[in-house]
Amino acid sequence: MGELLPFITDTKERRMWFVPESKEHPAKLEIKTFFWLMEKYSQPGDTILDPMSGIGTVHLAATKGRNTIALELSPRFAGLQDENIAKMGEVLGLTGTTQVIQGDCRRILPTIAKGTVDLVIFSPPYADIEKAGIKTGFEEKDGTKMNVGTFGYDDQAANVGNFTIYPLYLDAMKHVYAAVNRVLNIGSYMISVTKDKVEGGERVYIAKDNIRVAMEAGFILDEWHFRNSGFRIRQITPQRRRQEKGTDRPDLNIRMEDLLV
Repeated sequence: MGELLPFITDTKERRMWFVPESKEHPAKLEIKTFFWLMEKYSQPGDTILDPMSGIGTVHLAATKGRNTIALELSPRFAGLQDENIAKMGEVLGLTGTTQVIQGDCRRILPTIAKGTVDLVIFSPPYADIEKAGIKTGFEEKDGTKMNVGTFGYDDQAANVGNFTIYPLYLDAMKHVYAAVNRVLNIGSYMISVTKDKVEGGERVYIAKDNIRVAMEAGFILDEWHFRNSGFRIRQITPQRRRQEKGTDRPDLNIRMEDLLV
């Protein structure tokens, strides 16, 4: 296998380097993990692409002499990336170039020249699979401000993160991986950060399934690292229910993210 990264949080760095609205994104790649992957698999001057870039953690690479390309379907999060790039530049300084392209990566990737990307790092969205919610704003009702929220990343049906049918999600990811493979330099790496889930009392092996569809798209698994992501609050109640029913098992208590190279 590969290396095991410890449990760490990036709350302090997020607050210093990103605008406050960034916390609304439900699945942010942990900053120290991103830097570890970037340093291990790229060199200054390389171009790093994130095809599903959210609030733009990938642009931190531009503070370390890399050039970044970020594709993002949600106009809201793509807009936040511009603000985050400005803040990174102000606090850390930018020594590489940055580019934000708003739209579906499955449409944009074929327009990028073949072999022009040196590394891809991203966390495939699976928010609706995880039933993670995001705050989208507030509305006033009867004099009371109420949070308006949605499941997933936004309300766009095309967003892979909003797919509720798992085989359709995997099929969409296969097309994403194939498009990513096309733009990568020969011999370059794609790193996909995933995490398994529990559904219907059984573990769903999201990492293994992503490996399978990536291999069908032409990739070869080179390394498999892990990051201790801790035991999340939303996991406590399901675990307690399993314990009460006597159906709890060690494999259902998921504390690791999979860093697939």
